[in-house]
Amino acid sequence: MVQKGKKQRYSLGLVNKERLLFTDLCAMYFKRCEANGISPYTITGYKNMLKYFIEFKGTAAIYCDEIGNETFDDFKLYLKNERKIKDISVNSYIRKLTPMLSYGMELGYVKRFPYSYLKQQEVYKDIYTIEELQILLKKPEGKQCTNRFAEFRNWVICNFLLGTGLRALELIELRIKNIDLQEDIVNLAHTKNKKPRQVPIPKKLHNIMVEYLQYRGGEQEDYLFPNSFGERMPRTTLQMGITKYSKKRGVMKYSLHLYRHTFATMFLRNGGDIASLKRILGHSSYRMTEVYLHMAGKDLKQTVKYNPLDMIKTENIQIKKK
Repeated sequence: MVQKGKKQRYSLGLVNKERLLFTDLCAMYFKRCEANGISPYTITGYKNMLKYFIEFKGTAAIYCDEIGNETFDDFKLYLKNERKIKDISVNSYIRKLTPMLSYGMELGYVKRFPYSYLKQQEVYKDIYTIEELQILLKKPEGKQCTNRFAEFRNWVICNFLLGTGLRALELIELRIKNIDLQEDIVNLAHTKNKKPRQVPIPKKLHNIMVEYLQYRGGEQEDYLFPNSFGERMPRTTLQMGITKYSKKRGVMKYSLHLYRHTFATMFLRNGGDIASLKRILGHSSYRMTEVYLHMAGKDLKQTVKYNPLDMIKTENIQIKKK
């Protein structure tokens, strides 16, 4: 009973809350995300994760107050052992679940518990080799190119991704008006962090874009890299197109994001600085940029010239004996 004159205090957790299905909580969260301008691709990722979670539980009738640390750990084991997902991907998956859980905790429907992730061995992600890039970036010859828009467009896209370091989702949102060949700048209006940015266009890409725009035609508001009907190209269509393009040339790497990794690595190998790279990639912190650094053995070998041991000269040094 509350004493007269004193306000009643409630602890965090389930306070005067009716039981709520987790699916209903997620529907509330998706609506909030949409209202706050969260990317549709991010929301789709959350929805897909909810499907996996329902599949894990075997029913959609999951109440928020039934979810706790044990459930969370069992779900991680389900992804790892049943779905055979690698540890690094398991962590990526459950990071799409935790926002819904945090939202439920914030509203008091889910009991608070600490999240934990799988410990994983970090590995260096492979990038495109020089030999592979030479094959992928070689211009299609004659009629093979000009009579097939998709082939020519995909060749330009490969050059564009390597020459700018853009994300695939940024690339498909580009319109012709976003390309300024007078200043050699790509003006990005649709980015992951919702902040516009500019990316420089190198000389070789400038020449490619001049030819492409002459061949492509279109108005300033048209998409720069459309599908065959002139419409915005879905990411899946882009991925399938680049996969087919790469396999046709005998290259068994066709990750769109790998071009971004390759851009970052080669940018630094060629003498670029990490501050400029951070701005080009559109990262909010250096920690994010460092993910793209791939110091292979031969790169580390080049750093031997900075080793302090080789800088200390010991020749003709007289040691005074006491």
